[in-house]
Amino acid sequence: MFSKIKGKFSSLPIAYKVTIWYTLLMVFSFALVVLFASRFMEAMDISQAQLTLQSQVDEAAHKPHKVKGYDDGVYLVVYQEGQQLRGYLPPGLSLDNEPRFGQGPQKVVQNGKEYRYYDVPSRDTKYGEASVWVRGAIAIDPIMNRSVLSLVALLLAMPIFIVLASIGGYKIVKRAFQPVASISATAKEISATSDLTRRVELSPGEDEIHKMAEAFNEMLAEVEASVEREKQFSADVSHELRTPVAVVMSESEYGKKYIKTVEEAQESFAIIFAQTQNMSVLINQLLELSRLNKGGSVKLSEVNYSSLVQEVVEDYQQLLEERGLRLETKIDEEITVWGQENLLRRVVSNYLDNAVKFTATTVRVSLCSKQGHTILAVQDDGAGIAPADLTKIWQRFYQTDASRNKEGNQGLGLGLALVETIAGLHKGRAYATSSVGKGTTFFLEI
Repeated sequence: MFSKIKGKFSSLPIAYKVTIWYTLLMVFSFALVVLFASRFMEAMDISQAQLTLQSQVDEAAHKPHKVKGYDDGVYLVVYQEGQQLRGYLPPGLSLDNEPRFGQGPQKVVQNGKEYRYYDVPSRDTKYGEASVWVRGAIAIDPIMNRSVLSLVALLLAMPIFIVLASIGGYKIVKRAFQPVASISATAKEISATSDLTRRVELSPGEDEIHKMAEAFNEMLAEVEASVEREKQFSADVSHELRTPVAVVMSESEYGKKYIKTVEEAQESFAIIFAQTQNMSVLINQLLELSRLNKGGSVKLSEVNYSSLVQEVVEDYQQLLEERGLRLETKIDEEITVWGQENLLRRVVSNYLDNAVKFTATTVRVSLCSKQGHTILAVQDDGAGIAPADLTKIWQRFYQTDASRNKEGNQGLGLGLALVETIAGLHKGRAYATSSVGKGTTFFLEI
């Protein structure tokens, strides 16, 4: 029997469980309150009755000749030498005529009714040497009846209060758990449709349940972003590898059928080797970009930014001289930043790679601090970039028009995407300004 009840209770919704639990708790609490209240009210009523009895008897003892017999619920009797002079006791109460002075109110039960009586010697000198005393008596049952009525009223109000509290509590609990139901429904929809754009729809709230739902939405956003990155990675790889793989297959097929001399074979192998090199570079850059996007954060330390930029510039000095290009630098000394040294070095290298490819005569590199930010700028004086392309160049594999990507300058289109990712990991931003026909300047601000 108990196991069946337990099983049914376990299968109920949480809102019902909580409501049943605190309803039972309220019933139990009210029962205790009624029990203690009844005992307390009984004790208080009896105590008040005894105080009233003593007060009335003490007052009558000063003027026994004025006793009327009944006053404020107290019955009064005056005795002289054991004889009743005036007054009367409550109906149904019979007491002997022996006084009990100094003993306080006495309890007596007759015919199923409870009384208290109290004896005090008279303090009136009018009676001389005669032994005169006053007895007062009070019935407890009428007083207790008033307490019972109060308790009955409390008992009648209790079910109404419990019902109202249970209904209100159920609505509050159900509303509080609404985000949990939304989370469950959203999870089921995502499982059925694989739609990671779904989110838990919430009303405004700051309680723990709403915070849990918000955390669930944030988790969904992270999962969606991760899946999108994986899809993008797969699409990028398949798209960019299609051409070199086709070239390798074509050259291999051609070599198998038509190559007859060593020179022809070497030429074909050179084409295949160049394509495999391109594929290797592409795959490595994609993997690095994917790793940085997935990592979310990097371990930062203090880096001497001025020395880092100067070292990278010196590495490119010979290449610039070989191409007949001029280099101008303005690097402020002792600039330090919190960053990851290898990643910052990669940014400077990518910017210089672009500048060397596209400049006409001069590459300018500057590093300075301004209003709490450190700004790296690499400028070329090449063909420039059209305004419509300035925001697109940070996308993976995006290539501008042929006038900028002249023969020998074609890249993979991943360098600037990598720079933007690195900037985000450093809580900074990468951007560019350009004038068509005058050149482009790339910035990293952290």
